[in-house]
Amino acid sequence: MDSKSVIPLESNPAIFSELAFKLGLCPVLEFHDVYSLTDPDLLAFLPNPIYGVILLFPLTKGYEDYRVSEDSKSSATYNKNIVHWFKQTIRNGCGLYALLHILSNLPSDLIISNLTLSNLKSRIVEGGESLSENEVAKLVEELESQIKLDENFGQKGQTEAPPPDVQIELHFITFVKGKDGHLYELDGRRKGPVDLGKSTDDVHILNDENLTKKIQFYIDNADDANKHNFAIMAIGPSLE
Repeated sequence: MDSKSVIPLESNPAIFSELAFKLGLCPVLEFHDVYSLTDPDLLAFLPNPIYGVILLFPLTKGYEDYRVSEDSKSSATYNKNIVHWFKQTIRNGCGLYALLHILSNLPSDLIISNLTLSNLKSRIVEGGESLSENEVAKLVEELESQIKLDENFGQKGQTEAPPPDVQIELHFITFVKGKDGHLYELDGRRKGPVDLGKSTDDVHILNDENLTKKIQFYIDNADDANKHNFAIMAIGPSLE
């Protein structure tokens, strides 16, 4: 059972950037809306390089059946030196986990040392292989208590925030490139990182065919009522 519920974050680049800065992201980066993965004119508005992507999508029965089926075939073991992944134990906290999945996999020089995220990563590294998945999950819960997600970020956004105990049928996941050059799907509700194969673009993750195919797969398999309940954000250089 989830240990705590929080107000879900809105898919809003300004909110995610503000929270990222609080956690320790260097302000040379920020989040941007992505309006298309295929239209070159819309992609041209985004800075380069893009280090990671956050997808908001609907939790339909079809998706839940797919997730359970895929996880039953996969192993929970993975190389923590290649990609960082966090098990989600905070209900409605998927926005925080999606953000941590991006920030923890960025080059270390893009994270300000001695701030919240650096402290979290150092505690995980210091624990080494002896630090269990559940122990790491507790560290994330402690982090959420420190940043006071509901108090400082839950009410921000352009739409009215729902109560923290409401069941939300939308979910954030992250796509990043691991240190092995593979594209990974990171979702705290899965058994671990999902390896999507060798990245097809060495510079710009939005040009990666594996990314486009996986997001399009989720869109194609959504029911008619949820076809438009998708949003994409990317992290890249600040435009200011």
